[in-house]
Amino acid sequence: MAPLGSSALRLSSPRPLPPPPHPSQDPWQDGFQLGDWWVDVSGNRLVRDAEVRPLRHKAMALLVMLARHEGRTVAREDIVNEVWDGNQFVAPKAINTAVWTIRQALGDDPDTPRYLETIAKKGYRLVAPVSHPIAREPTHDAPAGGPRSPSTDLGVDAAHVSGSPDSPRRSRWIATGLGGALLLAAAAWWAGSRPSAAPDGPRSVSPLSAPEALSQEEGVEYLAAQSPDGRHLAFAWWRGQGVGELHLRDLASGGRPASPPRPVSHGAGDVHGLAWAPDGHALAFAAMQADGSCALWRQDLGTDGRATKERQRLGRCAPLYTATLAWSPDGRWLVYSGEQDGAGGLFLMSPQGGTPRRLTTAAPGAMADHQPSWSPDGRHIAFVRQDPADGTRDVYETTLEGEPRRLTQLRLHHVHGLAHAPDGQDLVLSTTVQDLRVLQRWQRHDGRVVPLGLEGSAPSRASDGSLVYALMRSHVSLAQGRFDALPRRAMQSIASDRWPRPDPRGERVAFVSRRSGSLALWVAHADGSQARALADLGGQSEAPAWSPDGRQLAFVGACGPGRRVGLCRIGADGQGLAPVAADAAGYGSPQWHPTRPELWTVSDRGGRWQLWRFPAKGGAGQPEPTEHEPGRALQWAADSSGFVYQTRGSDRLRWRSATGPQAGQERELVPARHGESLLDWQWSPRGVVALVRGDRERWRLLPWDGSASHALGDHPVGTFPERARFAIATDGTLWVELADTNVADIFRVR
Repeated sequence: MAPLGSSALRLSSPRPLPPPPHPSQDPWQDGFQLGDWWVDVSGNRLVRDAEVRPLRHKAMALLVMLARHEGRTVAREDIVNEVWDGNQFVAPKAINTAVWTIRQALGDDPDTPRYLETIAKKGYRLVAPVSHPIAREPTHDAPAGGPRSPSTDLGVDAAHVSGSPDSPRRSRWIATGLGGALLLAAAAWWAGSRPSAAPDGPRSVSPLSAPEALSQEEGVEYLAAQSPDGRHLAFAWWRGQGVGELHLRDLASGGRPASPPRPVSHGAGDVHGLAWAPDGHALAFAAMQADGSCALWRQDLGTDGRATKERQRLGRCAPLYTATLAWSPDGRWLVYSGEQDGAGGLFLMSPQGGTPRRLTTAAPGAMADHQPSWSPDGRHIAFVRQDPADGTRDVYETTLEGEPRRLTQLRLHHVHGLAHAPDGQDLVLSTTVQDLRVLQRWQRHDGRVVPLGLEGSAPSRASDGSLVYALMRSHVSLAQGRFDALPRRAMQSIASDRWPRPDPRGERVAFVSRRSGSLALWVAHADGSQARALADLGGQSEAPAWSPDGRQLAFVGACGPGRRVGLCRIGADGQGLAPVAADAAGYGSPQWHPTRPELWTVSDRGGRWQLWRFPAKGGAGQPEPTEHEPGRALQWAADSSGFVYQTRGSDRLRWRSATGPQAGQERELVPARHGESLLDWQWSPRGVVALVRGDRERWRLLPWDGSASHALGDHPVGTFPERARFAIATDGTLWVELADTNVADIFRVR
């Protein structure tokens, strides 16, 4: 499963949220200071300046318990009784997970703890100073003021609450208003959401409610919608392995979860789009199949929100990992992303099935139009369209007669969802800023984009006008180490660093990062120092590749005419950027031939994915046949005796000989066992090394001599990001992406 738009959302405000109107009788529930972190108990999060770290409910409950016993050891038995209600079967493993989660959020090292210390065979204690909360009485003559950390103030200007990238507090926000106060964001949200008294008069402003948790399950909940009557929540849920499935749960009055999740889509594939029928008696959803195709489904429901019969397959859709489906307010139409006659676009179909009708046509070489959203009156459909020249995206609008027009000129590389605001005019969209997916509002009357002060993805509008969205975060660092031990972080930044690739001598590492605000190719010394950006990637995220002599890098990025995305090369010193092939085709991760001046990659040139080789200096490419359709990566053996490629849409690998009497012959390698999924793999002299995820995340070696595979090491699920990537240096050093946090839950704000 890949979360929408590729990996998670959390509330982002540079200061703690205001407390409820009536403070709790327990002052600890209002929050407290732990070292340089403000612990926002009711919000299940840690706040330090503009940096926000989420915690799950049980982890927060444990942290509060430890704070109550500041400086004293709390026995595991007491933790079991108070936090887990004496459940001796669940608690032992759950305590370990909660402690690990707290340390991850605080950035604490268990070997040299600054916050939380383990007392062997006894329990745990906090070693950082705790400032005790003071119970407060509710006030009635002023707006509720939130509990404040000594370093934050609701009256501080936004320019003074965001730190520089070199700040030891590592602020995640740039002082551009994106980190503005949540109270100001509330005004921006509601000023355009509710009707004003007069068309030209001032807009009314209502306070924004604190976000409500609709689903906080173990795993990743990345897409959701509330039923029209508000009684049920449909959401896509990935539980650490397999695919993301559609689930339903009942909601009590006020939106609180009232039942465990019920699976709906078992066996249908990886869900990436869902929509409620206006009468609430059916759900439509789109799901990726094991073969890489996409299917559109309808599931009828009873008045109690239970499935009533077998689901109906309606047809094929475009295989995109982003929201692709919406149901018209009058119930007559489904609009979805599809492909027909080689061209993608939006299509209309009856909810009962039948022949689809094309509504829009995307440009050649662009992904299908996606993320459709119906206006409340059903007269217009907003959607996202990609520019094939540079890969950027903007918002368009069409009528049922198919008359699209462009609404924005934002040229965004990432759009993680689109929904109409309650007024039916403005739009709420999610895009990436630094390492965060943030919710913003596009205002129709002036064309401006206003930050809402919320992290969020996959927004959907509920019938009562509230906004349901996924809170997701997955910050990723590069780490070095061995397979049998937890790798140690090699570098830190304010944005995720991904796709590590060490040079042939092990002196430098190339990687992909958003440190400069957009995806770019970076190079640093092996110790993480002297990092600098080399080239813009045009929103693409593929692994770079070093030339055998270490003087050049090949990558997929914006290097063609007019910043067209294509296969590129650049000197390791940042000089000599040039396209190898930039013709609006799609490209996978490149690989240099070990002994010839050639670049090999997988591309959809010619209308289907196949292996291609190009002269390194540019020129006409030549396709190379393979027995199976290749995926997006390949690895040459260092002696050029052959290469490994992954078959498209599967977890299986193929070794293809390139020399000797067996040249051109292939044999299959199976790195993932039943119940496991393949995250990444790399060639090594001993065999293929694979990283797989099942009940654990395991390193596995598949020897070249065909002998049985064996484990190199294993770690708990969540140690590495969902689509973790790694590389092996020539000296055997492991470079791997390490997950700092990996959180995804469903929230609602009114």
